Amino acid sequence: MAKTLSRVQLVRRIILGIILVGLIVMTFLHQNMQNVPSIDALDPFGGLETMMKFIAGGEFIKKIEPGTVVLFGGFVVLSIVLSRFFCGWFCAFGALQGVFGALGKKIFRRRFTVPAKLDRILRWVKYPVLAAVIFFTWEAGALVIRPYDPLAAFGHLSAGMSSIWAEFAVGFVMLVAILLLSMLYERVFCKYICPLGAVNAILSRIPLFRIKRVASTCISCSNCDHACPMNIDVSKPESVNSAECISCMECVTSCPTKTNSLIATIGGKAFKLTTVIAIGFGIYLGAAAVGQALGMLRFAAPSLQQQAAGGTLTVENIKGSSTWAMVASSFGIELERLYLEAGVDSKKVPPETMIKDTGKTTGMEGFEADAVRVAVAKILGVPYGAESESMTPASSEVAPPTLTASHSSAAVTSPVAAKSPAAIPTQAANPKPVTAPVQAALVIPAGFALEGTMSIADIAFALGAGTTNSAVIAKLGLPADIAVDKPLRDMKDQYGYTMPSLKEKFK
Repeated sequence: MAKTLSRVQLVRRIILGIILVGLIVMTFLHQNMQNVPSIDALDPFGGLETMMKFIAGGEFIKKIEPGTVVLFGGFVVLSIVLSRFFCGWFCAFGALQGVFGALGKKIFRRRFTVPAKLDRILRWVKYPVLAAVIFFTWEAGALVIRPYDPLAAFGHLSAGMSSIWAEFAVGFVMLVAILLLSMLYERVFCKYICPLGAVNAILSRIPLFRIKRVASTCISCSNCDHACPMNIDVSKPESVNSAECISCMECVTSCPTKTNSLIATIGGKAFKLTTVIAIGFGIYLGAAAVGQALGMLRFAAPSLQQQAAGGTLTVENIKGSSTWAMVASSFGIELERLYLEAGVDSKKVPPETMIKDTGKTTGMEGFEADAVRVAVAKILGVPYGAESESMTPASSEVAPPTLTASHSSAAVTSPVAAKSPAAIPTQAANPKPVTAPVQAALVIPAGFALEGTMSIADIAFALGAGTTNSAVIAKLGLPADIAVDKPLRDMKDQYGYTMPSLKEKFK
């Protein structure tokens, strides 16, 4: 006879199911519609990654919107108060593993466990994974985990296998392996690999939430041990202190004693399960409310046309869901010139093609929106810190683009050129010789965006003809012998400056 689920566990499964279905719908819409957030923007771990880039260089990752930072903030508070409650109640990837785990139980009619000694070793793997992600995100200033992320691969399945193999081959192989293993071992990714789970486990060491066992009423039936999806030994200790506890309450709801032998506590005080659950949802939804009040709860940027009309358009705003025609018209540049600079055959890519579909259309594997950002920045002659080493922004060794008369006119009359700091017109096709300016008279165009990925030479080139490296160095108050070809963020520790302080000098 099938065991009847408790009301709490039924509610938990319904919530996880809604979250999983919602994520699947959002990822499908993202592949087929504009301005729908990507899976990167919906994952709280992206908030940590973009914070690492901001600390390292004063910039945010371009695929991440402020709403993700809000989610991560709520995640941190939730972890401190209720341990790994997020994993047990909000994680869509955990829910997906649960679905395959349930399928595995139906097929094999038993639950497998990893040998205890191996299990203890494997549970430490997620911590070096977290350290590696943070380190390489800090160094690269990009979503370095993305090609290897099984959740990102899952979120792009609706794009087709050609796109998956081009960008997420490793992540997809990991996804398949994780789901197959989940049929044998419950939540294998959560236990051993998940970097967000590692963050959660570290924060859960603050002993606010604990499940305590009342030894006087416990009948040692081990139901709680069998119910725990994380394979924690619940039936022997006085309190569940394991960092692996995901606060799912499976152990509590499986206890058969009439007088509760397992009690949920916060700060040592017993609480009803419904109260604990309400607190968990209150914290996470409360973070969303605060983000809404501060105007940060945004997971997708406004369209390029809306930003152009509002005078807030920048090169960074170009997304994979933007179409080629939309980019050209919003920035006031010729479509053919855009195709040329991006290295794309215009005959193979219709203007209404989304940028993220370009690779699939042309066979250019791994084509990214960043290639278009670099192309637009080069056409307009504005600085841009590319997110990939292979897409280095224009430097002092590259001749400035020569604009046609028609293009020059379009750039001047477009709303972007008139209002947006990103659309500063480039030099004239035949600029008059300009003598080196006096250092004190160095002119910084309105809205100039100094980025940590830029070198002194990049800045000098972006500011226009006649601007020397020495003038930029003087403006920033840096030593005369500083390297002019290295990114500024890579030298901040050596010379003792911060990116925010340098940006302030350019305001």
